[in-house]
Amino acid sequence: MKNYEINDDTYAVIGENLYKSKVIEKDYEYDLDKDAYSVMDESCEYYGSTYKGRIKASKKLLNCSYKLPFLVEESTYLIFFPTKSSLEEDCIFINSTKVKRVEKYDNKTKIIFENDKELVVPASKMSMDNQIMRSTMLESLLRKRIEAKKRG
Repeated sequence: MKNYEINDDTYAVIGENLYKSKVIEKDYEYDLDKDAYSVMDESCEYYGSTYKGRIKASKKLLNCSYKLPFLVEESTYLIFFPTKSSLEEDCIFINSTKVKRVEKYDNKTKIIFENDKELVVPASKMSMDNQIMRSTMLESLLRKRIEAKKRG
């Protein structure tokens, strides 16, 4: 599969190397002929922005500068976070809204999604907890802005 747009059923995009990634969805898994960063960038463009634009907005909203969560699509608050630098070929992007819980797993972390699918990532539980917290903060700030705008 060459083209793929992130959607509400996307749980994770796993970078394998500079030319391959795997997508985990609620009911399916796909192998893609492109790196995970490109999948995220093209999906952001599909929904009307760029990955860099989304990251710039997250930096401003969260006042942070590394491993930032970012909004892929506005209407459903589709927010993903990276497990490491997004430019590293083995970066994994996780859909924060689909995470049910995280568990320590040796020196890694097991992510359990809402449908009980599991994914072990090479990151500490503390790091994943922090990423989920930042994602939640991003969603909260965006919702508050939209509500304030509605009130005028």
